[in-house]
Amino acid sequence: MRFTPKKIEEILIAILGPEGTPLIRELIGKSNVSEFDLATRTKKDIKIIRKMLYILHNYNLVGFTRKKDKQKGWYIYYWTLLPESIRFNYYKMKQNLLDKLNAQLEEERKELFFVCPNTCVRLNFDQAMDFEFRCPECGELINQDNPEERIKQLQSRIASLEAEFTELKEEKKEKRKQGKERKKVVKAKIKKVRKTDKKKSVKKETVLKKIKKIVKKK
Repeated sequence: MRFTPKKIEEILIAILGPEGTPLIRELIGKSNVSEFDLATRTKKDIKIIRKMLYILHNYNLVGFTRKKDKQKGWYIYYWTLLPESIRFNYYKMKQNLLDKLNAQLEEERKELFFVCPNTCVRLNFDQAMDFEFRCPECGELINQDNPEERIKQLQSRIASLEAEFTELKEEKKEKRKQGKERKKVVKAKIKKVRKTDKKKSVKKETVLKKIKKIVKKK
């Protein structure tokens, strides 16, 4: 699954709320953005921006670096979104939703529900008993509800989420495979450098520099 800006926005809005949308849009696709620049671009008070950034930081969704302003003497913080942490948070959020939907589905299958003819309330059997099978809002007699449509909707949402999870797991598996392959290539190159330079009696410092270049490229 490709984490598009829209998908990232959806995840972060679930944490900050709609009022965080301007800040999120200023962070997506950028790195090391000054908190003062964020306040200016979003036209929000710096205190509000900092509060939102700290909330995201508590979820490990943003990282920061700080630099001292030579003229004013205080530290300025520069913020960057953390894609892997956002991906993990999204997975966790969807897992919680899946658990909740499965619990609802089980309840719909086991429980008896009653609805008001005026659609005021929907009560389970115990609640309906407490109100003597009358709507607590309008006083009308309540009728037993047919849960088939709700069950179908829940099953559809659960199937969609499970398919998404399967896709995420396959992506994770593929990334691990690629990571292992990259490590093998790096190890092979390092081994070759060491072997070649050993024959040529190259200095240790030169060998280390070459190894660092190989690792950095990968």
